[in-house]
Amino acid sequence: MWRNNLKIAWRNLTKDKTYSTITILGLTIGLASCMLVGTVVLDEISYDRFWANKDQLYRILTVETSAGMEGRTESAYMNLGNELKDNFPEVEAAGKISKASYSFRLEENKKDAVQMDLIQADTNVWDLLDFSVLEGVPENYIAGVGNLVISEEFSKANFPNESPVGKVIHMVSPYLEESKPFMITGVISNIPSNTYLRSDGIQVSLPANRELSREGWGYYEEQMIRMKAHTDMPAFKEKINQWYLEFITDASDDTRRRAPTFDFQPIEDIYLNSDFAHQKVKGSQNNVYLFSGIALLLLLIACINFINLSAARSIKRIREIGVRKVLGAGKKQLVFQFLFESLLFFVISGVLAGLVYALSLDQLENFLGHHLEVQLFDNGLLLLSFVSGVMLISVIAGLYPAWMVSGFAVGNALKNRIGKGMNTSVPAIRKALVSTQFVFAILVLIGTVTVWSQMSYMEKKDLGYDPANVLSISSFATEGKAAALKQQIAQIPGVERVSLSSWVPTRGSASMVKLIKHPEDPDQTIPVNFILGDSDLPVVLGTKLLDGRGFDEREQGEGLTALDTAKNIAEVPSKILMTSGTADILQVSELGVLESNLQAIPLGIIEDFHSISLRDPIKPTVIMVSNEFNYASVLIKVQEGREGDVLAGLNTL
Repeated sequence: MWRNNLKIAWRNLTKDKTYSTITILGLTIGLASCMLVGTVVLDEISYDRFWANKDQLYRILTVETSAGMEGRTESAYMNLGNELKDNFPEVEAAGKISKASYSFRLEENKKDAVQMDLIQADTNVWDLLDFSVLEGVPENYIAGVGNLVISEEFSKANFPNESPVGKVIHMVSPYLEESKPFMITGVISNIPSNTYLRSDGIQVSLPANRELSREGWGYYEEQMIRMKAHTDMPAFKEKINQWYLEFITDASDDTRRRAPTFDFQPIEDIYLNSDFAHQKVKGSQNNVYLFSGIALLLLLIACINFINLSAARSIKRIREIGVRKVLGAGKKQLVFQFLFESLLFFVISGVLAGLVYALSLDQLENFLGHHLEVQLFDNGLLLLSFVSGVMLISVIAGLYPAWMVSGFAVGNALKNRIGKGMNTSVPAIRKALVSTQFVFAILVLIGTVTVWSQMSYMEKKDLGYDPANVLSISSFATEGKAAALKQQIAQIPGVERVSLSSWVPTRGSASMVKLIKHPEDPDQTIPVNFILGDSDLPVVLGTKLLDGRGFDEREQGEGLTALDTAKNIAEVPSKILMTSGTADILQVSELGVLESNLQAIPLGIIEDFHSISLRDPIKPTVIMVSNEFNYASVLIKVQEGREGDVLAGLNTL
């Protein structure tokens, strides 16, 4: 029986080649598209689920709740984690873990440098994360030189046919006068790409020796802790925050009132649930839902298309159905035969879709910019699920055509016509399917037009500042050499203007946020974004001055230091530029005089500008002059067409 059904199904498939080609092509495209989008979704939700202690690892977050400050940061006071480990038995291990990118010369005298994305961690990292060590003993810290652990992939690419362990390579940077030596102490297996710590290796250092301050302040760094299994984290969080208030015994009453609280983010949630500006590898839970919907929609369109084509073609087989009924074929046999044909179409399409999927993975990974760790053919369970899914869908999609055809009356079937005896619901179902297909097609068309219009909007939208021909160097420790570095960069041919700032576009809304009393209702507050930069920042950004004046040589050397900014912003008047929307909201009517609400002197009013995504409304923003930074980013305005010359000049510094 199986063999007979297979013969009949194959003959029907080859008999009408046009129909078969269209059907198989539609199913192949639909299945392949669904598989590719589904792979992206599965990879997105797999981040940081491979660590052995994934259920016990948490990143410490700081929640600013003191007067005038709000928001979360992905870092906490230096050595807070170790202090928690020493005081609470629930904490089994703690350490510094963050991300950074550096350039290294493989030989000291070579000019060419290779870029490395690194995990920056102290020696406690081996108690937190599990790495497979292939060479060396990187757990043993070597004093007197930087310790670097590289991945197997980086080792093979840069040290082919030799062991890199014990070799010294040199970190180079525009803000380092001399290169810094690092010894390769080990080689580890490649760190999977489905982690927010995606990197080429680990830069290992000793734990910081700075004690947690009892005065309620300190330097910040990213830290992670490993908790005992089954710890009640909400109760632990409440206990920790109460402990910290009791710990800062030397803090003033004002500091205690605005002391931050701490939260603990599971490592599995970091990738999809982080909006921190300095975290480069991050996703979005909304994108997971969106792509899941797209994958399902593509599959539904392919199935409905198959059902409609099958139903339309089955009408041509009315006489065949009549003859088979006369010869004794029952309804069950006819349904089974049509389901078998449906299965054959889906199996062929599934095989072709798998081939398209395999050939498209490289292009998809190039588009995404990273390797997909979750792939259909590398996971036996996923492959089995795909095969089972294809068979199940083939049955579901084939049920309606099979049920419709098997219901034709013998008399009408022999006369090759549809009429009495046909199930009256069949035409209604066909109309509903066609309508649904058109609805889906219209939705796809609307989506395409929407995406196109949004892309066009982003290309043409006036941001309120001019990002064209502006290069940036991400935040770094200035070590007191910020002014000298700025002067050196300014002398590079092709550079028009240079600015130091604690903020750059695309890196969050501002340097900090302060709550200002509403001028009409003192019980309400307005969050105002403060962007800290030197006097050249507005010129480099190309902001548009509407009233008053901008920063000039009179502001050179003025302003708050980065260390004192957070605690003195409400005490020391500084020079600011404010956006027109901010001036309206705060009802600023006079320039050049102290604005008591801001505790700053507004020199001018600039046009509103978008400091974050266009999805978010423009927020009240001021630019505050500050010419000294412990950490700074560099923004460089470059003459059009001379970007290459400037980049070459930067590499020589």
